[in-house]
Amino acid sequence: MKLFEIVGEYQLLYDILTDETDPEVIAGTLESLNHELEEKAAGYTAVRAQIDMEAKKAAELEKKYGEIKKARENAKKALDERLLMAMDALGKKELPAGDFTIRIKKNGGQAPLVIDGEVPENMTKVIVEPDKSKIREYLANHETEWAHIGERGRHIEIK
Repeated sequence: MKLFEIVGEYQLLYDILTDETDPEVIAGTLESLNHELEEKAAGYTAVRAQIDMEAKKAAELEKKYGEIKKARENAKKALDERLLMAMDALGKKELPAGDFTIRIKKNGGQAPLVIDGEVPENMTKVIVEPDKSKIREYLANHETEWAHIGERGRHIEIK
């Protein structure tokens, strides 16, 4: 029986409890449903534990391969910088390299902006955002139309 079917069975149980007066029928129905729900929940819990273990392993691998990726990118950047420095020293803008050709190219996009001193106030912008700590503190003692404390979420805990 699927989990949602068990939930439907509990609705049927409610209907039986509100109509049925025989305690043996009620007890038998309750025991049957509880066993099915516990069995289904045990299966869900086992699958959840497996998924959790795989997620932790994936996070470890992500960290490990992220570090490897960063090391490789740094090594590539160091090689590029050495090639650029050597080509500049030789005055070369292009260099044949076996099956490849190395060329010095300018970066695209806008040229970098370098700020050398204090910027005039009319060249600045102010970003305004709500101070959530102050708002929470205020709402502890006041009601407003512009903010309220929402309901906390819920989660499953399995021990």
